[in-house]
Amino acid sequence: MIKELPKEQVTLVTQRLKLRPLHMKDVESIVDIHSDKDMALLMSDSIPVPYKTEDAVKFVENSYINYREKENIEFCITLKDENELIGVVGIDINQKDDHVTLGYWLGKAWWGKGYMSEAVSEVVAYCFEELEIHRVASHHFHPNIASGKVMQKAGLKCEGRRKEHYKKGDIFFDIIDYGVVKSEWKKL
Repeated sequence: MIKELPKEQVTLVTQRLKLRPLHMKDVESIVDIHSDKDMALLMSDSIPVPYKTEDAVKFVENSYINYREKENIEFCITLKDENELIGVVGIDINQKDDHVTLGYWLGKAWWGKGYMSEAVSEVVAYCFEELEIHRVASHHFHPNIASGKVMQKAGLKCEGRRKEHYKKGDIFFDIIDYGVVKSEWKKL
């Protein structure tokens, strides 16, 4: 059984990052990041293109509602000594089956620096150690190999490939699935 969420969302701190709740002051950064065409290619169609201020406002508002409803936790990623949003790690909570599904994105200016691996590893640890989750899962589009590496560094294992499972525009993408259960993660 998933442990009760704290009344207020926690802030996690790593060596270089702070993972805090989203705030309305993050809206401009969210819009800027999602306006990048390279980002749009890697995101699901649930992220509107073009991405507008009202989309970001709704995203932040929904993060509060979903946390209260114990359905989702969105962590804003910032550099430790700064407060500007550079990305987000979110978990969708499945209370019935005692697992979460991870999703994340990072602004292009911060790619290749290990920030997402650091953030995802911290959130996976939080899920297992604090929330007492049984299983963490995630997936990525086949072309986004860097995302698979992030999952592997966080302890998730590749569990399979869904051939041409997702259509974006006129292109079909394979989905690569990853996951780990707490007992396996503890051994890492």
